[in-house]
Amino acid sequence: MNDLERFKAVVNFEEPDYIPIFGFPGAPGMSRGCMGKTHRRLVETGMPAHVGGFGAPGSRSDVESWKQYWGTTDPITLDFNIKKDMQGFRTETRVEGEYEIIESENGSVTRQVIDNDATYSMPDFIIYPVRDRESWEFYKERMTPAGKMAKDEIEQNCRRFDDRDRPLTVNAGGTLGNVRSLMGPEAFCMALYDDPELVHDIITWYVEMSREYVFPLVERLKPEVVQLWEDICGNHGMMVSPGHFDEFGGNLYREVAGFAHEQGVDLVIVDSDGNVNELVPLLASFKVNGLFPFEAKGNNDLFGMRKALPEFVLMGWLEKETVNEGNEDTIEPEIMSKVPPLLEKGGYFPNGDHGLQPFVTFDNLCRFMTLLHEVCGNPEGSFPRK
Repeated sequence: MNDLERFKAVVNFEEPDYIPIFGFPGAPGMSRGCMGKTHRRLVETGMPAHVGGFGAPGSRSDVESWKQYWGTTDPITLDFNIKKDMQGFRTETRVEGEYEIIESENGSVTRQVIDNDATYSMPDFIIYPVRDRESWEFYKERMTPAGKMAKDEIEQNCRRFDDRDRPLTVNAGGTLGNVRSLMGPEAFCMALYDDPELVHDIITWYVEMSREYVFPLVERLKPEVVQLWEDICGNHGMMVSPGHFDEFGGNLYREVAGFAHEQGVDLVIVDSDGNVNELVPLLASFKVNGLFPFEAKGNNDLFGMRKALPEFVLMGWLEKETVNEGNEDTIEPEIMSKVPPLLEKGGYFPNGDHGLQPFVTFDNLCRFMTLLHEVCGNPEGSFPRK
């Protein structure tokens, strides 16, 4: 089997020759490298320096050497966009002590540590891009494309992905997670009650963007995966009620998932952190059939989900902190308590539950990956088995 055949077998609850260690960009677990400082830590503790895969999640250096060394895999992502002529926003950056302050034309102000792209650190969003109707109209004007790539150019780009041996994923955006990112969690939650028309307008714009610029690619490329993003959950559950999620986001999910499945897409999957126990059955009702990364500290119950939703694709759920210094005794209990019983039921891609932290050690990662590969019957990778 090749990567594509193996992926489709797992997603369709069939038996592959072995289980791949598969991860999506954004929350790759152990599959797609790590942040720059984490990579330096691995090299300092014994990983060969030629193993690449370091940098920001969307622009990591030499991910292929990481995958070959650690025996992992990932989807193909598109390297082109059919949107044309978005004006966007100018930004100015200044340094204040240990931080960078980024100010945008849209009024937003962000504070982050210097070299944030190499650091396992969340920026501080001081002022968000959308604060009211006026700021939303300005944002929408600047971010709405004025044109689209010509049909022959689209075809030329798409043709490069036709003969593939790995699954292809196309990103279809999101709903309430996008609004939260534009307004901030508090203002977003208040707007659901104080200005629902604004929230509907923002989400309607995202739906229109998907119809115009994503659906044609799904129809032409017939990808194995259509991916969406929310991050709409905290460690105790959803930030909004299921009713609000259905009211504001349900139409996009029904439309995207329905269209994707009509085109033969195997997996419509959502990236969302935190406690997703309440979100997953809601997504399943919209015909979404997968979610990642199922964070271990989010108190997610994948055994209960598998029982309630026997055809839902599960990913991740292995605590990333087990490979940190001093945690080596937790590796075996974490893997053996979760992976074998879930693999027995099918439709599960085991992996770390988000991304490697700067406290990782090379020896611990080798121990983790040795056991995970053994449990998965996976022969890939040249890392030293422990």
